[in-house]
This record gives sequence, C-alpha cells and structure tokens, in this order.
Amino acid sequence: MLISSDWKYFHNFAIIMTIQEHFRTPSKIKIFFVLIFFSFSAWSQTQKFNVRLILDINDGDLTNVWVTITKGGATYRTINPNKSKYLVEFDLGGEYLVTVTKPNYISKSVIVNADVPAGREKEEFAKFDATITLNKQPEDQEISYTQPVGKIKYSYTAGDFDFDTEYIEQAKVMQKKAEANPKPKPKVETPKPVSNPIPVEVKQPEYKPEPEKPKPVVVVPDVPQKPIVKNKEEKVIQRDRLKITIIIVKINDVPYEYKKEEYAWGGIYFYKDGVNITEGTYNKETE
Repeated sequence: MLISSDWKYFHNFAIIMTIQEHFRTPSKIKIFFVLIFFSFSAWSQTQKFNVRLILDINDGDLTNVWVTITKGGATYRTINPNKSKYLVEFDLGGEYLVTVTKPNYISKSVIVNADVPAGREKEEFAKFDATITLNKQPEDQEISYTQPVGKIKYSYTAGDFDFDTEYIEQAKVMQKKAEANPKPKPKVETPKPVSNPIPVEVKQPEYKPEPEKPKPVVVVPDVPQKPIVKNKEEKVIQRDRLKITIIIVKINDVPYEYKKEEYAWGGIYFYKDGVNITEGTYNKETE
C-alpha cells in the first residue's frame, strides 16, 4: 500500500519523465529542472498553522482592543487590530496563549498548542477560524476568568487542528462560576481639591558669625643637621674568567655594599646589598 508521501513521489516522477520526452533541447530541460527544484524546495519547507481570529465585541467596536500572544511566558506578537478578522501565523511546536483585552470588558484567553506528529510538519494544514467574543463588565463590578476559555490543538482523529472540546466544557463551568460571583470594582479615589493657603512671612533670626580665634603659633626648634661622613673601601677579586669589584661605602657609619661582576664573555652586572641595580646608580653612589 502506498502512503500519501510515496504517492506524491511516484506521481512527480511520472510527470518528470513525460515532460523530458516533450522537452528535447538542453535549454528547455534546464528551465524545467529549475522549476522542479523550486517546487520540491517549497514542498519540503516546514508549514505554518494559520488561525483567523474573529473578534466579536458586544455593544462596542475595536477601539482600544489589544491582542497579545505569548509563548513560554515571552511576548510572541502584539496586535492592535483595525478589523474584526485577523490572520495570525503560528510556528509549529510549543504552546501559545492568545489574550484579547479591552477597557471595561471581560478579558479572554485561548490556548493554541502547535505541537504536531513527526513528519506532519511538512504538510499543509487547513485554515482555522477562532471566534473570541468580549462582553462588557457589569456596572460597579468586575469579572475575571481564572483560566483560558478555549484550547486549540492537533487532533489525531481529524488529522488536523481542532478545538479541544473536553477542555472547553471545563472552561464553561469556570466562566459560569466567575460570572455568578463578580467582585466589586475597586473605587478610584477622587483627588482632594488643593487649598490656597495665605502665605505667612516668617522672620528668621539674624545669624552673626563668631569672630575667628587666633591660631596658635607652633615653633619648630631648629635642630642642627649632622654633617654627612662618607667613607669608601674597595677591593678586587679575580676568579678565572670573572672579575669582581666590591666597594663598601659607609655613610655616617652605615655600611652599603656595592658589587660589580665582569664576565670574560662580556656580561657586566651591578648590585647593592645583593639587589640588582643599574650601572648609572652604581657609578653615582660609589663615586
């Protein structure tokens, strides 16, 4: 038995062979294969699920009507419709929530579950009509539905999208309970009129700054500076291919050791108390 996809394959193959017999010239065959390529590409693309939203506003129009579509809690699309019928494309896979609102009307939501069986996503789906009716809120009261009023999902029985009748029946029970127990509309507080008080002049006490206190004079004793006494001792040590010059510089009896290492291969290093220094520092402090 051939399934629908096998039948399409053999049907297209037969068409190709027939047209090849008709188009003998290479140029005509090239054009034909380009057309066939585009037709197969279009056929293999993932389809969309198209829903025509029919908005029915009882005793009102579409002024300030908003349609908000979310997917996974994130905004998928926002529509401010200017006509009562609006076509919406849904990507396959995942669940969407379509919410219709209008000030002073009862808001309604519908679930659109766009999951389909594997392989079905490449075949077309029938266009779907979904009517959402908004009713006015009762005067001085407010009705709020606790769940979406409808659900659309793929039906294995129909082989296409359809309403979830079991869910809709449960939602109708919820709507009746909400409409039978409306909540009082929160009162909007009217702003109190602003009075015009008579300005009263208040005299502030005159501020008189205190006179500045004389700053104490700090006398720094003149400490005589000790004369700097600098002594220098120098010795040279020759080790095979290394010449070491050691200079001991004493400044006021504090010794500092300077060392110069000259290697036969040309390297020269300078140190002060074991720490590497530059040649300029070595020459300046040992002069």
